[in-house]
Amino acid sequence: MGAGKTTLGKRLAKILDLPFVDTDKMVTSDHGSIKNLFAMKGEAHFRDLESAALVRALNNQGVVATGGGIVLSQENRALLSQNATIFLDTNMEFVLRSLNVTKRPLLKDNPEMWEQIYQDRLELYKEVSVATVNTANTSVGAIMKNLESEVRKYV
Repeated sequence: MGAGKTTLGKRLAKILDLPFVDTDKMVTSDHGSIKNLFAMKGEAHFRDLESAALVRALNNQGVVATGGGIVLSQENRALLSQNATIFLDTNMEFVLRSLNVTKRPLLKDNPEMWEQIYQDRLELYKEVSVATVNTANTSVGAIMKNLESEVRKYV
């Protein structure tokens, strides 16, 4: 959460002249806000919608930005492992400076939960990724240079 997946993904897609899709945006355009989905139907329902969006997004053969929790599903991890998945790593201080936590159901009541969520998912992110690019306290230009370099190994 808050590592810059959407922003950086859009830029990368433009550089590579590929389509860009964001699984969270797919879910929200079809089903409404994530905050409301969590409140009305629960996290499990949202995760099912997120998984379906991932399958559709990967069929686009472009740059895909996913929600941070996409790795919680074994099926999603299998799909991500079959693609050139890049883990955008960051840290809590960087994220909490820039993220609007009121729009994040898992953080709205306790922003410091970000660190626990990160630690709980870290090995899963590493499991599915071919590379890691750090986004904390790094210029967008430097991040994009690293990201493009990693992706070009697989495109």
